[in-house]
Amino acid sequence: MKNFVIKTSLLLLPVYLIPNIIPVGSGSYTTSFPGTDEAGRNSFPSGSPQVSGPALNKKIPTNDWWSQVIKENHAGNLFNYPLSMKTTNNGLVVSYIPWGVFDDQEPIVVGISGLNINQAKIYDFSDWTVTMEWAQNNSFFQTTSGIGMPFLYFTKDSESVARIEINLGTVTVSDETILIEDARNGADFIIYAPTGSVWNQNGSTFTSNLNGNNYWSMVMVPQGETDIELIKDEYAEFAYVFPQNTSVSWSYDEMNSKLETEFQIDVEVKEGPYSQILQGLLPHQWNNLSSNSPIPNGYTFETVRGELRTLEGNYFKTENTFIGILPTLPALGHYSIGYNPGELHNKISMIENDELPLWTDSYNEGQLMNRLIQTARIADEIGDEDARDNIIETVKERLENWLTANTNEVAFIFYYNDTWSTLIGYPAGHGQDHNVNDHHFHWGYFIHAASFVEQYSPGWAEDWGEMVNHLVRDAASLDRNDSLFPFLRSFSPFSGHCWANGFATFPQGNDQESSSESMQFNSALIHWGSVTGNTEIRDLGIYLYTTEQTAIDEYWFDMYNRNFASNYPYSLVSRVWGNSYDNGTFWTNDIAASYGIEMYPIHGGSFYLSHNLGYVNSLWSEITSNTGILNNEVNPNLWHDVFWKYFSFIDPASAIDLYDSFPGRDLKFGISDAQTYYWLHSMNALGQLRSEITADHPIALSFNNNGQLTYVAHNYSDSPINVSFSDGFVLNVEPNDMSTNRGSSITGNIFSDFYQAHENGNITLHIESDFQNISRVEFYDGSILLGEDNSFPYEFTAQNLSLGIHDFYGKIFSGTEFGLTNVINIQVGEQVPYENYVVSIPGTIETGKFDAFEGGVGQDISYYDNTQANQGTYRPNEYVDVEYFGEAEGPTLGWIEAGEWVEYSITVEEPGFYDLEYRYASGVPSGGGPFFFEINGTQISSDIYVDYTSDWYNWSSETISDIELNAGEHVLRLFFDDGGFKASKEHLIKDGVLLRGLGALESQERSEVPAVANFRSCSWNRAPIDRMANLNLEAGDSSFEDIISSIEYGVYMETNRSWSIDDYRNKFQFGSEYGTLIENGKITKTLRDPNYRAITVPFWNSLSKVGDESTFEVHGTPNCGKGEPNQVIRVGHASPICLFDNIQVFGGA
Repeated sequence: MKNFVIKTSLLLLPVYLIPNIIPVGSGSYTTSFPGTDEAGRNSFPSGSPQVSGPALNKKIPTNDWWSQVIKENHAGNLFNYPLSMKTTNNGLVVSYIPWGVFDDQEPIVVGISGLNINQAKIYDFSDWTVTMEWAQNNSFFQTTSGIGMPFLYFTKDSESVARIEINLGTVTVSDETILIEDARNGADFIIYAPTGSVWNQNGSTFTSNLNGNNYWSMVMVPQGETDIELIKDEYAEFAYVFPQNTSVSWSYDEMNSKLETEFQIDVEVKEGPYSQILQGLLPHQWNNLSSNSPIPNGYTFETVRGELRTLEGNYFKTENTFIGILPTLPALGHYSIGYNPGELHNKISMIENDELPLWTDSYNEGQLMNRLIQTARIADEIGDEDARDNIIETVKERLENWLTANTNEVAFIFYYNDTWSTLIGYPAGHGQDHNVNDHHFHWGYFIHAASFVEQYSPGWAEDWGEMVNHLVRDAASLDRNDSLFPFLRSFSPFSGHCWANGFATFPQGNDQESSSESMQFNSALIHWGSVTGNTEIRDLGIYLYTTEQTAIDEYWFDMYNRNFASNYPYSLVSRVWGNSYDNGTFWTNDIAASYGIEMYPIHGGSFYLSHNLGYVNSLWSEITSNTGILNNEVNPNLWHDVFWKYFSFIDPASAIDLYDSFPGRDLKFGISDAQTYYWLHSMNALGQLRSEITADHPIALSFNNNGQLTYVAHNYSDSPINVSFSDGFVLNVEPNDMSTNRGSSITGNIFSDFYQAHENGNITLHIESDFQNISRVEFYDGSILLGEDNSFPYEFTAQNLSLGIHDFYGKIFSGTEFGLTNVINIQVGEQVPYENYVVSIPGTIETGKFDAFEGGVGQDISYYDNTQANQGTYRPNEYVDVEYFGEAEGPTLGWIEAGEWVEYSITVEEPGFYDLEYRYASGVPSGGGPFFFEINGTQISSDIYVDYTSDWYNWSSETISDIELNAGEHVLRLFFDDGGFKASKEHLIKDGVLLRGLGALESQERSEVPAVANFRSCSWNRAPIDRMANLNLEAGDSSFEDIISSIEYGVYMETNRSWSIDDYRNKFQFGSEYGTLIENGKITKTLRDPNYRAITVPFWNSLSKVGDESTFEVHGTPNCGKGEPNQVIRVGHASPICLFDNIQVFGGA
């Protein structure tokens, strides 16, 4: 029987109380696992680090090239450039794999005689070396390897015999050396034993007592070198110089904006007169050496990262230029043709009251906080303090919630896992919990949020800063003796970039996909260190930012055309693996996603993307050829806003044209339309980055727009500063402010005597300014120039106003320079009863018949809805979601969220206390609420909750009493304090029986099956459609070992690489990135890119075993797409390992 196993998993654990709360300032974290939430989320890494020796007393780093060794018994993905290695029971397999995964060949196995142990451990490690140990009884074998080191260094106990098994290649023994030619993929190797040693051969096995010593080494010969005897003699001087410790240190020269990094290797000389090690340098290093650094002038190796140049020495130093960052762009959009401050004001108003959802995870939470933060920074720049302050409070409240641990809490909480020395945030996303993935991605958003809160709420960091510093330390502690966290967890000091996978679980080695979100983490540290006055954290951020920029230039962008394969079709990669690179992402192979994930999110910390404008031009040309960006293609993976902002680095005017041509686009999750609009017009005013011009202050940049130079700097301190740029310009920057050399001091305030007018009425506008040299003032209504005033007081009367909301602002001129006032909204028209019907009390209020606005949409006048999308079918031009339920129930409110409200004009006939009977339906077992009624801002009812009514068609009635009403006309507000419903667990299929379906009320009625309502739209300008939900497969009772051992011949697959499903969701095909062959109950070898196909019902009927809770994991996708035009919803799923019988499997080289 042929079997097929799929792995998609989550650990389900019981809920515990949290007795161990550790206070950190006003914040806290727990040291007890808080348990799972209602959806079964929350986990932590299983097992414990597999370490020995000195590593027992160190905080073990995850996210390294060798991290699989600390988690799994053996690792098959160790790639250090140039070598390829894997651990086995018998020792270390050494090979050369120029690309991809380790194959099933074991050309050279190094160990000691009699070694047979099922687990290798980490004995010690330093900044770029690791020592692995095989220990059994009183014997041990150790291997030391380092990034860029062509040598491997071996030690053993004094009694054991060194053993080399050579299965491939041509072997020559010469005294104490062994020469192996063409061992694998053309690679040659040389093994050096101590002087005087003798190798004894028995078939393919060579042994030696090492002349009474306990050390030997091995080196790979540079590819292309044919005289192996010559190499043997030249490299002999390095064979007995063993690395003992490697360390990196950095220093930031603020005056010259230079970052120097020193690499030091401490060695132990085993024998001979030589004391220099052979160390290879990667392209991002040898291309940026300091003028006083040793030069790598030895042989070179070709690696997947490019040319490795070897240095004979124990020290080298690099020097890089830090280009600078900003918190946001300065408010210079008024110099851009077509810029409308009123339009920007309205875009901000659509976001400023947004709540952060209660159902989220640490990654999505960060994206949504960033969306709000970017908008708030803009609001501050244009003087919209109310919007800024609203967002500050929203972000601050949620951030403080995350930074505080409480008993019985399973969400918005940090848990410190002492076993793995890591801080885990719940609810987690993308393996942030059980696999320690992506901590720098997630915490980068949180640290950026903390910088934002401290900027606008000075002193906040005194209470909450240390808890934020815990996030910094978790992802990138700068202290090698940190009592809680490892040194630079996510960042590889020698590779020059971060690794995202906590335990390097993929066969190609560790990986990082979104280099741009890694850079956001780095820029967040610069902001956080600057705003809190912590120069150590600031300079850590500058070190990470500047170094990783050089690595991105080389390994993600191949900016200098020397690292990618000659036949590689693209100018960037979206995933860098330990031993490969590709243009896939973890959710799709669409090239559009590959481009976007290396840019998102674009903000003031993203100008590393534009330091090479020639590359930007080349990449943009490629993007236009490979995507539909120029014809407004509807594609969930084509993030138009991100691409337009990238395009603005070279041609902002054309980027604005693209923006204006596609107002109805779907916004990517985490994107602010207000920020896109502001960014494009600001870049149109600024021009192109002058990357060659630096400043003596890290929060500063300079731009050139056809000869118009702009200097920008932000000052987080409480004292004015002078920022000197490298071209000699000096910019004065006021405390806690952003300054430019262009009109930034020209500001003013516009106001009116009245903020509401009748149709065809008039209002008088006034502008005041402290600026002394005003030449004239212009008054605008949106983009329409109303008139101007050349003398004080600056006033203008706007006449014959039409119905609607008018956005008035002014331009204040001083010669050719000018600045903008704030924007004010004037409401022309009245709130009126819907269809002119005033409800008489006693009487009946139909909730869908809320008041209207004479001038159009009633948002912020007669109601407030969190989104523009109308999910219902009644009054579709309004934002409120209303569904019509026939004559019996009428138009009713639905899709209710916290913070929403509607108003009704009523007339109370007699004063007194009234009873309220209300009708409701709820298909959610946990019910919902509360909501309440108020008049003139005073709550007149108690908080009202609703119960479960079994489905959305089953209506119930409840009554509350003693609502006091005064006689006369009133506006009654119905306010939803928490209208959302709690997440709950619902069985769709149980014991083989369909219990519930998915879909809206109409679908439920047609199917005659109760359902879980999943009727959603992805954006305000799309109609809601039936969707899938967060679907889980419950755990069974079979362990992973039981499942594998039951299979005679099968395939085990872990990850989805590609998929194809027909329109009926019947026939499907999936491709996996990684698989293994199962033979006679054992996993035998790796398969690359296996695929399977099936038909839905027979496929699920073939399910024969379901894994237990130990195999259960959560996965998700950001792009469940359906509909025309396509709509994308984020969904998740959890599943144990499953065994399917007689499935068609194909491919799998």
